[in-house]
Amino acid sequence: MVSAGLCGHGRGVTEFLIDLEAGHDRAELGKTLAVLGLSLAATDPIPRGSGHDPARRDYAATFTRLIAERDFEFAIKMLAGYATASLTAGAPLLQRSPRPKDPHWSAALAGITNYTAHRLGQPAPSWTRRIKPLDAAWMPAESYRSIRTPMKELTRAETPPELAALNVFIRERSLATA
Repeated sequence: MVSAGLCGHGRGVTEFLIDLEAGHDRAELGKTLAVLGLSLAATDPIPRGSGHDPARRDYAATFTRLIAERDFEFAIKMLAGYATASLTAGAPLLQRSPRPKDPHWSAALAGITNYTAHRLGQPAPSWTRRIKPLDAAWMPAESYRSIRTPMKELTRAETPPELAALNVFIRERSLATA
């Protein structure tokens, strides 16, 4: 049984939860957690190591694994993470070809590497010049979900030219949100 003291001002749990949802200042997070028997204490250690540091992550191995596992949704998130980490590091982090077996992903990685190099005012790594444009337009998100025509049109219009040149279409704003 929850005591009235935990809920504040002698009111019941229902009234307290209504106040909490409404954002009233007397509905405190600490009291809410106590009522629910929860704590904000971390139970797992913070991960450490190169796999968790975007600037030191082995993106070639990461993409190879994700594509082999067909985890396309996370691979797309990692594309954005790779772009962000490269821009933050001041250089494209894939200086050698990652060599994924799928030409679509090779083109996407080459396009993003060219994009980051261009944004940083640097030449792109030489491996990106060996990647040929795809025969047909490709949106990585279609690897795991359908995309409606208006979104396809918006994506094509907002894709950086370095990706569009390889027939890969990802909105630039999607590359900035890892």
